[in-house]
This record gives sequence, structure tokens and C-alpha cells, in this order.
Amino acid sequence: MQLEQQESFVIHGPQLEILGEVETKLPPPAKKRPVAALVLAALALVSVLGIGGARLRGEYRRTAALYSAAQDEYGHSIQGDFAAQLDAAASLIRVAGNVLGQDNADVQTAQAALDAWNADTTARPDVQYGLNTTLSGAVELLYASAADAADPQARGQLDDLHDSFTSAQAVIQRAAAAYNEEAAAYNAVTESFPANVLAGLWGVGELTTFAPANG
Repeated sequence: MQLEQQESFVIHGPQLEILGEVETKLPPPAKKRPVAALVLAALALVSVLGIGGARLRGEYRRTAALYSAAQDEYGHSIQGDFAAQLDAAASLIRVAGNVLGQDNADVQTAQAALDAWNADTTARPDVQYGLNTTLSGAVELLYASAADAADPQARGQLDDLHDSFTSAQAVIQRAAAAYNEEAAAYNAVTESFPANVLAGLWGVGELTTFAPANG
């Protein structure tokens, strides 16, 4: 066989010394060149899968952290600004309720949207996208109706709270767009071979984006 005629079997890379030591420790029958070649090739494959899988998992965690924990140069983060937005929404709903009455349909709709947000424990970008979209729409409708009916003092409060709400919303949208780009790039890599195999072996699947669940 051609493999038997080769003078040496060389592996390049950081595993060279380790694999060389392994070959010297093989039992005599396994030191025959075809057998040794197969053993070392298998070990090299395992090593590559291990290193590649660890790097893929590291990239998965790094990208996911952009959504769950990362802060920009100004100290803003997606989750932190969600919290600021929810606080502003809660205060705006309270003031609007004083203006329109707690039984007002717009007040009730906005409160239900806020309650749904606070009840969510998934922290999934696609789920939070839907909750955020519903809340934002409800708050905008409530603000419009309450501002028209408010006295100057209440109107000033509503304006300030609405500004806080929309400011947090703008930061979230900007940061989420950056996360979506990173997540899409990661997902594109894991769709091709051999990354798709490594992703399955290491349990790092597709990253969801801050977008509609079916998008």
C-alpha cells in the first residue's frame, strides 16, 4: 500500500509533540505504520474537534453576552435600558391613570402589556422583541390620549416620562441592531461544515435575534 511505502507520517501543529509521545507508547502491533497512522489521525481529529468546539462555544458565549450583559462606552446595555424603559412606562401609566381613570381602556391595555413584560422569565431576544413591541405601541396610544386630557402639570409629567421611555427605546434599538449583526454572522458560520457538527457536539445552537420570532 502507498501508506506503507512512506518513510514517515508527519503531523504539524501544537499537538505534534503530544502525538509523537503517544506513538512511542503504542504497543508493538500498533506501531506498524498503517495502524499508527490511523491512531494518530483519530487523535488529531479529536484534538481539532476539541479546540474548534471550545472556540465555537467561546464565540457563542461572547455574542450572547452582547445581548444579556454587555455595556457600551457610555455604560448603556440592552437589559439595563429595558429596565429604565419599564420604569418610565410604569410611571407614565400611573400618571395617565390619574388623568383618564384606572378603568380607561388605554390604561388597562398598557398595564397588561407591562405586566406581561414583567412576567417574562425567558430573556430570549425574540420573545422580548414581541413584548417590547406590544408595550411600546400601548404606551404611545396611552400617552397621546392622556396628554390631550391632562392639565399643564400632569402634561409636563407625561412629557418627561415619555421622553425617558423613547430615549431608552432608542438606545435599545441601536444596541440590539449591533447584536443582531453579530448573531447573524455567528449563525452563518454554524450553518456550514464543520462548524455545524461542532455546534451540535458542544451544544451551542443558533442564536436568536431581537426580531420577530418568525423573522
